[in-house]
Amino acid sequence: MLRTLMVGAAAIAAVLPTPASAQIDAEISLFSRGHFKGTRNAIAEPAQFGSPLVVRSLVVAPGTQWELCSGNTYTGCRQVSGSIASMVMTVRSVRPVANILPASAGLRSGGTDLGPSLRGMASEYFVAPDEGGNRVAVQPGTAEARSRRASEYCRSRGWRSSVHSRLQTVAGTVYLADVLCVDPGR
Repeated sequence: MLRTLMVGAAAIAAVLPTPASAQIDAEISLFSRGHFKGTRNAIAEPAQFGSPLVVRSLVVAPGTQWELCSGNTYTGCRQVSGSIASMVMTVRSVRPVANILPASAGLRSGGTDLGPSLRGMASEYFVAPDEGGNRVAVQPGTAEARSRRASEYCRSRGWRSSVHSRLQTVAGTVYLADVLCVDPGR
């Protein structure tokens, strides 16, 4: 009978996750020592720390990307998309970053319709801006070129300017991504 109870308890234990082994899909683990040793801080959502953490190694869940920031308000950030066994960084805030977009992101079937956006009363956000069914290409170079091209795109969509944009490189071509168009007068 004791053997039956032990086998039953082992079967239940195998099915139920324990806090130490459970990991949320979009989690990042920050370690106080290199090679994934020392104190572990598991984080699954944006966080700001009262006391800075000195991170010497980290584990990022596969398929996710995070920003580690030296500032309390997500400034001075470094993006990571894979585990790092040895590093040194003082971290005061962290947050997950959206997955990297494929070259065809934002295009509807047939590739001729404008991609989706999120529109508000005074702004519109474009994940993967496109014109005529093609992603908006940007000549690689300076932040000014990106900013100028994003503002041109926003004006072509009826907005006054762009207040945020990123670049995405796909197969050697640089595209606009994450463009936020605004019209402060609305």
